Amino acid sequence: MKILFDTEIFELQIFGGISLYVTKLLDSFYQDGNIEPILPLIYSDNYYLKEFRKIKSLKIKEEDFFLKKQLTKFLYFLNRQKTIKALNQKKFDIFHPTYFNNYFLKHLKEKPYVLTVHDMTNEAVPEFFVFDKRANQSIKIKKKLIENAAGIISISENTKKDILRFCNVKEDKIDLIYHGCPFNNIDNHERPEGLPEKYILFIGQRAKYKNFYNFLASISEILLQDKDLYLLTVGGNDFNKSELDFIKKLDLKHKIIKKPVQSHSQLIAYYKQALCFVFPSVYEGFGFPILESFQCGCPLVCSDTSSFPEVAGDGAEYFDPYYENSIKDAVLKVLNNVNHRQKLIAKGYERLKLFSWQHTAELTKKTYRKVLENG
Repeated sequence: MKILFDTEIFELQIFGGISLYVTKLLDSFYQDGNIEPILPLIYSDNYYLKEFRKIKSLKIKEEDFFLKKQLTKFLYFLNRQKTIKALNQKKFDIFHPTYFNNYFLKHLKEKPYVLTVHDMTNEAVPEFFVFDKRANQSIKIKKKLIENAAGIISISENTKKDILRFCNVKEDKIDLIYHGCPFNNIDNHERPEGLPEKYILFIGQRAKYKNFYNFLASISEILLQDKDLYLLTVGGNDFNKSELDFIKKLDLKHKIIKKPVQSHSQLIAYYKQALCFVFPSVYEGFGFPILESFQCGCPLVCSDTSSFPEVAGDGAEYFDPYYENSIKDAVLKVLNNVNHRQKLIAKGYERLKLFSWQHTAELTKKTYRKVLENG
């Protein structure tokens, strides 16, 4: 089988769950003699592709910032054109787009496509996207792509239920395929400089549905009562004015440390040194950080909504993300009980046995075969 991928997600993410997923699939398929993946790539700045030896990309020195910025837009345009050329040539069996962009429909014609649905966040919690025109437009595009796909891959049972709730598709068209574990080697890390001895960890973006404000308010008293305890926020954009004002209001400016993520090695170190990792999102399609924390032996405290219980199982201390006291009580339970932390770590390691990239790739191949057989 020849499977054509596009490069859309690698232009949107330097780090990120979807680009990690696609790279892992490519890696597995390149090692499989029965499947030939095609990625029409000219350039990408994506971390996973840089680490992926099968992919070659144009290298631009970091110090040439202005040149890099100008060239990147042009090179991304060339990526798209190269994909369109491959679509028009029809020298593939199935197209597997990497993101919800409908540009390919007019070029695909009779060829089938398989779509991986990573989440239905905009649809499931629309209250967080009321004034977001881009998000509301993406709902229409995603719905059309899902309903016209020859095969659909859902990364969690929760997401599958949402697809059936919001889209007009038959259940037998959807295949449930979990992700594998994010990190290849958790022993390859060094302790970053400037970290306190005791900290609670928060990872990633802080968009509204990520529930950062509610989380911060819920742990403010905990942070203020322990002079040695800090909150470490890793990745995501710089704090905006609204966040800085909220932090000031809670008198937490001196209790919050923000660090970038520049490598998996660095991210692993942040997890390994934390007292616990808190994942307070209201909704997630899967939640890679759950598996990241399990791999690193970091106690997990997370929401009891969406896909969290499905993925984390008994490896997490749960809370209701809408209630500050629920978050606070769950965090305190983990912080104040060493034995409980150790039990969560052990259960997290056990949960990891359910998630394998080899299994992900094998099931994905079955989806491709089913699509071709159904013609």
